[in-house]
Amino acid sequence: MKRVPVIFLRYIVFFIPAIILSFLVWNHYQDDLSAGKATQYDVRRIFTFDEGKRVVSAVSKDQQLHFVMYDPQSGKIISEWTTESDTFNEMLPSIQGNNLLLALKNKEGKLLIEKLTPSGEKKELIKQNLQIPSFLKTNTYQWNGRLVFTGEMEGAATVLGELKNGQFFHVHNLNKLNLPARPVSIDAVMNSFRGQTPIPIFELTLKNDQKAYVSGVSNDKHQLGVYVSKNAEPFSLIKDKVEKQLAKTIGTSQNFAVAVESNYPKRPRKVNADGGLGEVVPTPKPIYQTFIYQLNEEEVLLVGSTAKDEAKGKLTGYIYNHRTNKTTSVSKLFQSFSYENLNREGLFFHKNVKSDWIYYSFENQLTGAFETKSKQLKEFPLQKVISIENASPAHQTSFDTFMQYVMKGGPLILNWAIWLFIPLLLFVLAIFLPPILRLVRNNKIKDSVTLEANIVSVKETGTYINEQPIIKMQLQFQYDGQNIEKTIKTVVSYTQIPQPGQRIAILYNPQKKKAMLLKEGDFSQPSQPKFIKGAVLRNIESYGTVGRGTVLSLTFEADQKRYTIPMIQAAGFEFTTGEKADLVDINGQLKMAAYGHEVRNRSGKDVTLTGTIQRVKQYPIAIHEQKPIQLDVTVSNGDESITKTVSQFIPDHMQVAAGTQITIQTKKEELDREMGLMQEKQGSAKVTNVEFAGVIGNLPLAIIQVERNGMMYEVKQPIDPITSVLPGDELWVAYHDMTRRAAIVKYASI
Repeated sequence: MKRVPVIFLRYIVFFIPAIILSFLVWNHYQDDLSAGKATQYDVRRIFTFDEGKRVVSAVSKDQQLHFVMYDPQSGKIISEWTTESDTFNEMLPSIQGNNLLLALKNKEGKLLIEKLTPSGEKKELIKQNLQIPSFLKTNTYQWNGRLVFTGEMEGAATVLGELKNGQFFHVHNLNKLNLPARPVSIDAVMNSFRGQTPIPIFELTLKNDQKAYVSGVSNDKHQLGVYVSKNAEPFSLIKDKVEKQLAKTIGTSQNFAVAVESNYPKRPRKVNADGGLGEVVPTPKPIYQTFIYQLNEEEVLLVGSTAKDEAKGKLTGYIYNHRTNKTTSVSKLFQSFSYENLNREGLFFHKNVKSDWIYYSFENQLTGAFETKSKQLKEFPLQKVISIENASPAHQTSFDTFMQYVMKGGPLILNWAIWLFIPLLLFVLAIFLPPILRLVRNNKIKDSVTLEANIVSVKETGTYINEQPIIKMQLQFQYDGQNIEKTIKTVVSYTQIPQPGQRIAILYNPQKKKAMLLKEGDFSQPSQPKFIKGAVLRNIESYGTVGRGTVLSLTFEADQKRYTIPMIQAAGFEFTTGEKADLVDINGQLKMAAYGHEVRNRSGKDVTLTGTIQRVKQYPIAIHEQKPIQLDVTVSNGDESITKTVSQFIPDHMQVAAGTQITIQTKKEELDREMGLMQEKQGSAKVTNVEFAGVIGNLPLAIIQVERNGMMYEVKQPIDPITSVLPGDELWVAYHDMTRRAAIVKYASI
C-alpha cells in the first residue's frame, strides 16, 4: 500500500479554515442575493404605460427609491435608477402622450417630476424650487389628465404649478395677481376637481379677509382666471358669477361636468348650465353607487355597481364621452377590484383623448392597461411584478453575480481570500520547495566534513532580516593538522547572539575551502540576565530634551567598575548622585532594572508579557550609539488587553515598526490592578499633584492625585517620561468610585 506523503498531512490543516470560510461566504452570498430581491413590503408603487409594454416598479432601498423599468413580456430591464425621496415615498402618476410622468417630493420637501419614455430615457421636468409645505397628495390635484400643484417658493407664499401635455408649465405666483391684498391661504373649492364644476377652482383667503377665486388650470397663454369677492359671500351663492368670470379667461371648451346624485341610488348625471343635475348619463346598462374619475377634456370614467345595493351587484364601468354623448364598456378592467377599492386614495386612472388604452394603478397591489376596442386586458398584480423583477440575472446565482459580491469586499471576503491563498501557497511550496532546497543543500554540503570550531569574534554587519541582525563570526578550527580561520555570516536573534570563546558545529568543504553552520545545530543557548545590585549613581550628563523629558547619560559604580546607561528623565523627577539602583545586563546590553529605595525593595511576583507595537515615534537624538523611541504597545493578559505608552532606547541603526512584538516585565499585582480598573468607568480628570517613588525599568513610578467632578482619585503606575504628567494636565482615566483608585488611559496632548 502506497504511503500518503507526510507533506500533505502536515499542511492539510491549513485547508480547514478555507473550507469553513468557503461555506460561510457561499451562505452570505446567497443571503446577499435574497436581500437584494424585492418583497411585497419593499415595493411602494407599480405603474404601466406604452399600451402595457412597459412596467415601472418603485422599491424602497437604503432610504431611497430604486426604480426599474422593464418589458413585462420578456422580463428584460430597460433602465433603472435611484431617486432620493422624502420619508413617506409619495408618488403621483400621470400618463400624458406615450410617456409616464411621476411627481415626487425630495428630501428637502421640493417638488420633483420625472418624465419617462418607453425607451428608458428619464428627464427631470421641473426647474423651479417649488416647496411642498406638507404631504404631496394634499397639495396635488388631478383634472382632465393634468396635475396641479400648490406650494411655496422663495418670496412667494402661494404658487400654482401645472403639468400638462408632458410639460411642466409656468409656475403662477399668486402674489403677482391683481388682488386687493396678498393671499395667505389656498384651498380647493369642494368637488371642483371631481368634475362637478366646469372649471377647477381654488379659493384664496386674502390678508384683508376678502375672498378671491382663481382657476386651477390656465389657458393657452398660461393665464389664470380670477374673481374677487367684494363681500364674504359663501361660494354657493356666487358660484355662477365665479364660473362665468373664470370662463372668460379659460374659455368654454372644457365646459362640461358629470356629477353623482346625492341620494340613493347615486346614479351619474350631467350637470346643467345652471349647475343643477340634469339627465342620467346614458349607459347600456344602469350603473349605481357611482364613482367618477376625470380622464381628459372629453371623457370621464364611471365606475359603480350593477345593483342599487352594491353588496348585491357586480362592479361595472363605462367611459363616457360628453362630446359624442357615447359610452364604452370597460367592465372587464374591474375583474380584480372590489367595491371597497374605489374608496382608496391610491387608485388612479389615465387615458389620453385620442388613445384607445386606459391605464390604472392601485397602490402597490395592481397595475394594468385595457384597450377599449379589442377589450384586451394586460394586468400585472404585485406578485407578478415581483417575480419579473426578481427573475433578473442580477438576482440569480451565477459566476457574474458571485464576482460582483466578491468585489464588494468586506471582512468575510478578505479573510476567505487570505485563508484560501495561504493553503494553496503552502501546498505549492510543500510540493516544490523541499526538493529544491534539498538539492541546493546537498550540493553545498557535498564532500563536507563535520568539525567543531571556536568563535574568535562576533560583529554586527548593520543588515537586518525581519528585524533580526545579520552577524559576522570569525571561526577557528583544525583540519588535517592545520589551523584554519574562516568568516561566516548568519541571522540571529538579539537574545541568542553567539559569544567569543563558544564552540560551534560546522561543515567544512576542504576542496572548496568553505565553512558553513550546521543547519540543525543549536549553536548558542540563551544567556541568563546578569543583575548588578546596589550600583551607586556617580555622574549625570544631559543630552537635550525629547517631549517633556530630558535625555541623560547616567554613570553608576559597583565593585569598582563603572557602568554607563542612557535614560530619559521625566518632567518633575530628578536623578540624584549617590542614590542606588539595580542594573541588568542582557546579552551585553545594560539597562536599569530599578531605581529608588521603595522600588528596589518592592515585593510581588514578576510576570513577563508579550506586547504588540501599535505606534512608533522616533526622535532625532543619539547617545552612546542608541536612540530614544516612544511606543504605544497593546498588552494582553488572558481575554483582557490594555494599551500602554512606553519609552526606551534601541541601537541607532535599528528600525522598529508597528506590529512588532516585544516583551514587557511588570508585577502581577500591578497588572491585575490596572486591568481591573480598565473595566470600570472612564472619563477626563485634572491632575492636582504628582510625586515619584523611583524608576521601574525605563519608566518613573508616579503617584498622581487627580480630580474629577469634585472627587479625588489616586493614580499609582509607571508613566511615560517623554510625555510626563504635570499638575494641570487633563488625563483620560479609568476609575473606581469606591476605592478612589484610577489608571491612566490616555495622556494629555503636548
